[in-house]
Amino acid sequence: MASPAYLEKHGTPETPEDLLRHECFTFRHPTSGSLFAWERERGKRSWRVPMRGSIVTNNGKLALAMVEKGLGLAYVIEAVVVESLRVGRLVPVLERYAPKVSGLFLYYPSRAQRSGPLRLFVEAAKELAARRGT
Repeated sequence: MASPAYLEKHGTPETPEDLLRHECFTFRHPTSGSLFAWERERGKRSWRVPMRGSIVTNNGKLALAMVEKGLGLAYVIEAVVVESLRVGRLVPVLERYAPKVSGLFLYYPSRAQRSGPLRLFVEAAKELAARRGT
């Protein structure tokens, strides 16, 4: 995602490789400490673009605020920025390379698999997803 002001000033990336010439906000995985690679795909080809932007964070709200101010690009789940897209504060980039993933995913440490509350939450989430057809 990017703000219209950023794209006007720096141009719009057309391919995943173009991201390497843009200011891209990078997220750090809280458990491994590794930097998040941006995943893109088109047809049967996929890319994992390792981002090395000047800003590294694990705070999504901070990254989105900087993107909306025109300071760079961010890789975000579209559902998180629906309102910003609707009102034009953000625009999608590289849409034709966006991965098509259905549903949501839940990640948790394997040692937590035996937790009763977590097991109940996962079962409830699965049931809700099945009702909604996702």
